[in-house]
Amino acid sequence: MMRSMMVAGNLAPNHDDSAALGSVGRYAVIDIGSNSIRLVIFDQLSRGLSVIFNEKVLCGLGSGLSATGCLNVKGGEQALKNLSRFTSILHEMQVDKIDVVATAAVRDAKDRTQFIERVLEECKLKIRVLSGKEECQYSAYGVLSSVSDPSGLVGDLGGGSLELVRLSNGCIRDCYTLSLGPLRLSDQKIKPDSDQTIHIEEVYDDIVRTPLQSGETFFLVGGNWRSLARLHMSQSNYPLRVIHQYTMTYREIFDFALLVSKQSPKSLSGISDISKRRLELLPLAASVLLVLLQRICPKEVVFCGTGIREGLAYSRLHPQEKMKDPVISVCRELASRVARFPSHGDELASWTSLIFENEQQDQARLRHAACLLSDIAWRVHPDHRAEYALMKALWLQASIDHPSRTFLGLATMYRYSGKKVPELATQVMHLLEEDTLDRAKAVGLAARVGETLCGGVPGVLQRFSLTKTENKLILKHNMEDAPMIGHVVWARFRALALHMLLKPFVQQFD
Repeated sequence: MMRSMMVAGNLAPNHDDSAALGSVGRYAVIDIGSNSIRLVIFDQLSRGLSVIFNEKVLCGLGSGLSATGCLNVKGGEQALKNLSRFTSILHEMQVDKIDVVATAAVRDAKDRTQFIERVLEECKLKIRVLSGKEECQYSAYGVLSSVSDPSGLVGDLGGGSLELVRLSNGCIRDCYTLSLGPLRLSDQKIKPDSDQTIHIEEVYDDIVRTPLQSGETFFLVGGNWRSLARLHMSQSNYPLRVIHQYTMTYREIFDFALLVSKQSPKSLSGISDISKRRLELLPLAASVLLVLLQRICPKEVVFCGTGIREGLAYSRLHPQEKMKDPVISVCRELASRVARFPSHGDELASWTSLIFENEQQDQARLRHAACLLSDIAWRVHPDHRAEYALMKALWLQASIDHPSRTFLGLATMYRYSGKKVPELATQVMHLLEEDTLDRAKAVGLAARVGETLCGGVPGVLQRFSLTKTENKLILKHNMEDAPMIGHVVWARFRALALHMLLKPFVQQFD
């Protein structure tokens, strides 16, 4: 038995300094919910989380709970069997720290003590049952960890409950736990349409005493609502199939939720990328969302791929680690594993900065991230490096919105090719404004010049400078470095200048 198997994490942030500072290696969360149990293993406990293992089993622990008051017997046996498997996986992957948490179903069940004891005895896992308030807090931490300066309302819809949390200036305000999980609602045999809506409204009104502000952003968390986003992407042929920070206007989400709420599970059965059990609960999840939309009237909704599991990890970080930029952290960690010279990305970002004056903070951040990724495709066949780099950056495991993700993908692609544009690139380009597209190409071409000039070797770029005037792009060098400005360097430098509508000049330092 691993010593870490018997430990459940504290709420936050009262952990030993070694764990909080990230000296702990692999970190895992087992989330025991009303509908599913899931094991997620992160490569390390850091600001830029990277998932190395993710397995979900739909057990339906909370199925029938409203009628019997107890956990589903069949679901409980299935959970125990798979939790034993999780224990073995944790041991084989040498996980250093683990949080095992249970939410609404176990929290509300009369036989929860027996289940917890069996899990401890048979699976060697010590469960911490989260209160409704703790569940709210961790859901909010999940959003705080992955969205830049979030402000508004967080809604986390699980199988057995709905958590609502207000975020304001990075702080958690009001917290509510409502018994409105789709699995719980399906057990109550409420009639469709009006009766169902009335019941949801009554539960909401009975618990939410503090008026929630309208016109804000509503962050949607949880597998049921992620399935709703996945369905909308499929129906609208959206090219960037990443749930995190997929955004819809109030009217778009209201009309779509209304449509889905009126569907039968049978009518949704042909959708291949959503599990059958999720599809069965999707109309109920849409009905809950409809009531919330009418109550709070948000300006937009933002679907989040993060939640309790990422919130638990975030709560364990040292304050210094929390302050780090998650996108830069992820890109730097990736470069450390795949680049020829990992430290070169930071140098390249500094070297290109002089030709991108008057940058906004987020623009500089994305340029920095693109430079960190400038050497990620060197092992790939030359004919396919641009496409590989695009896909690698576009589908990056990172907390980033869709326009920024698209910018990073295109900039990294142009670093490898200034002409060849893969089909995927043409599909996502419409997500950016024309001037942002031009900037992405300029960043990629500038990184291409820098990488070609020095071969990616750290320290060499410091002997050159890249600057611009009103109508000139100027590459300066020392006399002894003149031979390094070869034909290929000149051609790529000229391509950058032409794209920026400047005249290329190579000069020697005075």
